[in-house]
This record gives sequence, structure tokens and C-alpha cells, in this order.
Amino acid sequence: MRFYLGVVLSISCALTHAVGAEWNPRELNTLRSLSLTALTPVPVSPSNRVADNPQAAEFGKKIFFDPRFSKNGKFSCASCHQPDKYFTDQRPVGIGINKTSRNTPTVVASAWSRWFYWDGRRDSLWSQALTPFEAADEMGSSRTHVIWEISQDKHYLRRYEQLFGSLPRELMSKPKQLHASPIGDAQARENWHRIPNKKKNIINTVFANIGKAVAAYERTLVPKVTRFDRYVEQVLGIRDHQIRLSKDEVLGIKLFIDSEQTQCLQCHNGALLTNGGFHNVGSGNFYGKTLDFGRSLGIQAVLIDEFNCLGNYSDAKKEDCAQLRFLDPSQHHVPMDGAFKTPSLRNLGMTAPYFHDGRFSNLLDVLRYYNEPPVDNGPHELKALDFSDGQINSMIAFLKMLDSDE
Repeated sequence: MRFYLGVVLSISCALTHAVGAEWNPRELNTLRSLSLTALTPVPVSPSNRVADNPQAAEFGKKIFFDPRFSKNGKFSCASCHQPDKYFTDQRPVGIGINKTSRNTPTVVASAWSRWFYWDGRRDSLWSQALTPFEAADEMGSSRTHVIWEISQDKHYLRRYEQLFGSLPRELMSKPKQLHASPIGDAQARENWHRIPNKKKNIINTVFANIGKAVAAYERTLVPKVTRFDRYVEQVLGIRDHQIRLSKDEVLGIKLFIDSEQTQCLQCHNGALLTNGGFHNVGSGNFYGKTLDFGRSLGIQAVLIDEFNCLGNYSDAKKEDCAQLRFLDPSQHHVPMDGAFKTPSLRNLGMTAPYFHDGRFSNLLDVLRYYNEPPVDNGPHELKALDFSDGQINSMIAFLKMLDSDE
């Protein structure tokens, strides 16, 4: 009886907590689901056998910050994924050796993702980590150059061999052509064509291992607690943070979780406030010089990627690759032209500009876009919110609660 009374009093406190808002049981459950209290442990990565190896993470961290792996020695992974900017670059689109066509997403919490890049062209964190090395506009390097740099640094070489065994001797001597890659420039592709298939397999195995080490480091980048998370802990009676909300923050939360009015939760749900899927919000680029069809081409790319879950360089069993095995390339069920990956809403204050092409510099412009979606860029999923200026400001007040203190 005493226990039952305590539960009743706890729920009553949560419903009428003196923080400027009252929440019914359904709303409390939704708030809990959106807070870090609901975040699951970091998912396993069957295709990467060193995913949770601390030594691999330390090795990968060194590579992540080292510009020697780029073609001109000036760019590293951290050039675009900068720690002091929540592992973004805060530019409309990324800039490496050349200007790219897409915004740089954060890699914080990427361990919980199922697909990578705005179009989902990669199916694991380690296969994604390999791509920037050879992308012409990013680091512009090649897998042979990356391996050469590892082989010539005694500290890197030792770390590699502790994790993956001896680096094959045939990769220890400097190749006649330093850059060889199947996706590089014309000369790099020609150099790759001249390499015997057996040696190509050896190169790819080592290159994949390097990606797996980088991924091990990126898996350690986890989201930090925000004011919103502390508030939820408070109303649920988990901790007493003594947080009071403004009227705008309360209204913003209520609008966000009101599925009938906003449908925000359809895409932005769970502790990371993203469903990890792909949605067409009318932002595809179907005309002009910068074409971007989003997920429709990403599906094709991930299926032919030699480093995917079912590929020769994956550590996964076939049954571990269900998301790839059952991926439907026909697009008959859900048209994917113009669909892009749903980003997390956490730390939006650090990840502007917004959308896949960085077209919006602030949250006000984003909310105005959702308030009056485009009508001249093909079919999409959005319905006008019909918010007043006050309601837009309230939504922004809520979204700012999702910024962490760190």
C-alpha cells in the first residue's frame, strides 16, 4: 500500500510539476521516448570486428586528425568534421580540395545510424569512412597512398599490426605510381587497372581495415545531455534539476509532440530525434547544374559498393546483413527521388546551415519552409503547418533546448 501511494504521488507530481506545464500520461511517455534516458546502448557492428576495440578507436582517432592521408597533405577527416563545431564545418556545403555539393553532417551519434551520407550510399560507418579519402572534392587521395602513409610511419604500422596482423610485405615498398584507385581520377583508375587482381584484394583488405579503425573512433562520439533531457528527467522524477520552462518552450514541446497538428514525430522520433530513414520534403535538385536525386541513386550505390555488408571485406555473416539483403531497388513501394536522410535535431545550434545542400542558415527559415512547403518542385510528403509567427517562435524555443552544454 505504501509503495502504491508513492507511485501515485510520483505520477501526480509529474503531471502538475511546478515548471510551467502539465503533462498527461501519453505526453510523458512521448517525452521519455525523446530524451537520452531512452537511448539504447551503441548497436553492434557485425561487419567490423574491431568496432568496439579501444586500441582500434585510438588508432582511428590518429588517422581522423592526420592530413597526410589527403592528396595535398592539407585535409583530414577533421577538416570537415571539426570537434569544436559538433563535428561539422558550419558551411552550406563541405569544402575539401574542391567544393562539394552537400552539407557536412555531424558524425556524433553516427554509431546508431543504419545508412550513411544524405542519400544512404553506404551501409556501415567503416565503409563510409573510406569514401572521403578517395573522393576528388574531399581528400582526393587513393587507397594505395593511404596504405603507403601507414606503412612509412612506425607508430601507425605498429598499431595496425597489433590489430590486424602483419601488413603484407608487397605493400611496404613505394609503388611506381603512388595513387591507384578504381574511383579516382583518370590516371589513378589507369594505375589501378594495371594492378593484378590478387594484389588488388590485398590492398582492399588493408584499406577496409583502416576504415574499420576510423569507425571505431567515430563510434565513441556520443550525444551529450541537454536542457531538454534534464527537464524530462525532472518531470519523470528521475532527478531534481529545478528547471522551469518558458511559455514558448512549453508550447513548442506541445506542438512538436502533437501528431495531429504537426506530424514532426513521423520523422523526428526516438532519443536522437530521427527515424534514420529517408523522406522527400521537396528539397531535391532536379534541374540546373547541381542535380541531386537523393536516395534513389543512393540505393543503387550501396548495392554495388564493394565494401558493403555482403562484400568480401565485411566481417559479417550473410544473415547479419538483412537491411541490405532486403533493400528494394525497384522503388515501387516508396518513390525515393528527392528523398534525403532525416537528420537528428540534437544540437541544431551547432550544425547550421540546414538541409542536404545547406540552403537555410537559421531555424526561422527552416520553420517558414515547413510552414509553407514548395508547390513547384514535384510531389513531396509535407503538409503546410499553418503556424502563426508566435507558434514558429515557440517551436524554435523548444529546438534550442536540444543544444547540449558541451
